[in-house]
Amino acid sequence: MYNKTPSEVLRIKDEYVAYCIDEVMTEFIYRIENGEKPRFEIKNKDRKDNPGLKMLLG
Repeated sequence: MYNKTPSEVLRIKDEYVAYCIDEVMTEFIYRIENGEKPRFEIKNKDRKDNPGLKMLLG
């Protein structure tokens, strides 16, 4: 579509990280084009709850 890979658009220099990003985006686009809808798991609707931040801060 844009003649560039997602990793090129994001200017990712690390070859392995670029490969992973490109693979994930290819799979995501394939699934969207085949009618799947993204699912977002929301366990707690409290906006103040941030499990990712809690994990990083311990």
